[in-house]
Amino acid sequence: MGDKLKVAVIGGGSGGYPAAIRAARLGAEVTLIEKDSLGGVCLNRGCIPTKALLQSGEILKTIKDSGIFGIKCGDGKVDFRAVISRKNSVIQKLRQGVERLLSAKKISIIKGTAMLIDPSTVQILETENKIKVDKIIIATGSRPTKLNINGFDGPDVLDSDKFLEMEDLPKSAVIIGGGAIGVEFGQIFNRMGVEVTILELMENLVPETDKEIAQAFEKRIIEEGIKVFTKAEVKGITHGKALKTITFAVGEESKKCNAERVIVTTGRRPDLSYLNVDTIGLAQENSTLIVNDHMETNVPGVYAVGDVVGGIMFAHVATAEGECAAKNAIGQESTISYKAIPSCIYTSPEVASVGLTEEQAKVKFDIHVGRFPFYASGRALVLNQTYGMVKIIAERKYGEVLGVHMIGPHATDMIAEAVLGISMEMTVEDLAHAVHPHPTLSEAVMEAALSLSGGAINMP
Repeated sequence: MGDKLKVAVIGGGSGGYPAAIRAARLGAEVTLIEKDSLGGVCLNRGCIPTKALLQSGEILKTIKDSGIFGIKCGDGKVDFRAVISRKNSVIQKLRQGVERLLSAKKISIIKGTAMLIDPSTVQILETENKIKVDKIIIATGSRPTKLNINGFDGPDVLDSDKFLEMEDLPKSAVIIGGGAIGVEFGQIFNRMGVEVTILELMENLVPETDKEIAQAFEKRIIEEGIKVFTKAEVKGITHGKALKTITFAVGEESKKCNAERVIVTTGRRPDLSYLNVDTIGLAQENSTLIVNDHMETNVPGVYAVGDVVGGIMFAHVATAEGECAAKNAIGQESTISYKAIPSCIYTSPEVASVGLTEEQAKVKFDIHVGRFPFYASGRALVLNQTYGMVKIIAERKYGEVLGVHMIGPHATDMIAEAVLGISMEMTVEDLAHAVHPHPTLSEAVMEAALSLSGGAINMP
């Protein structure tokens, strides 16, 4: 053990624990330091709990729609305490799984807050113990952004972390921020009987999404009963005895809405608290750590991954960056391509994309666009989920696929085919002539490609 390279990983989330496992598999002696729970934000206060809650809402909707399938179930009732209990159970099982994985690799786990003393020394704040290492990987994640508006710090104004700690349902809620987190929270509430209003500053909900897909999604959310105000700038929150009043402006027009609770989902910022990054001179830009394409900071031997380096703040990106950093720390040269990073929204309908949006592609390329609607899919009809489409954007001359965007059933699973294809520089011809199984939703991907390569079979 004395001859092994010693690596300290700070943070046990989606970037940290895969980095620790990879470093251990490559022969390093690894210490992982986590001040909270293993799994980080994604497992404990993000990806996993929100999907568990969304699934409960989906089951409720399936029960209400069961008559369509010839099954009589009634309307269904929500036992929110049981919903939360199941969500917590899923988190606990996955957290125990992470613990077992780390233990199997003989990774030392320290529960505590890490402070950087120098490029080879980490001190635990609570015990003042110092750990001497050869390499350090920082993976401390992010925390919710605070809004600088009147009334933000009042009671019943919750950030994304506090939302997931709720034990009871309000009758009404206003969600400030219509990105992926905001719309997922909105659908969770709405399907469980809460009156929901979403306020989004940009022109559309999920503003980073391809505009055509974003508009189709917004239309569906509104049809489901969620009130949506876009181009809405929140001015303040007034706290009444029972309700909160949110004042906002849409253009020159001032508006108000009332709700029992306000949920703020306006993004996250890197969490560098207690690390003392300035002590060892780590370079920063807009509160994020600057790294090179090997995930190494300006201080040799110190790496950073995940939300602390900004960029694309997805769990799967943090994991890829963590593995990349671990390999480089051990001496195996590794880099990451961000060309084919998938983006997913787990509402119903689901939204998923990879590559360039139509708006982005038009700036650089002569493009053509293929579409295939799910209403023409036999499998979607069987599922009674025919809203949406697959959209493919390709370079016109050589046919290279530049972007794939989906809205519809199981889009977050189907996008993987496009991720692999774009990473391999596939053409629409490649995609169109790959035989897809029938009847499946994935046929919609093939048909969208065929619409750019000789014409779709199952669409006029």
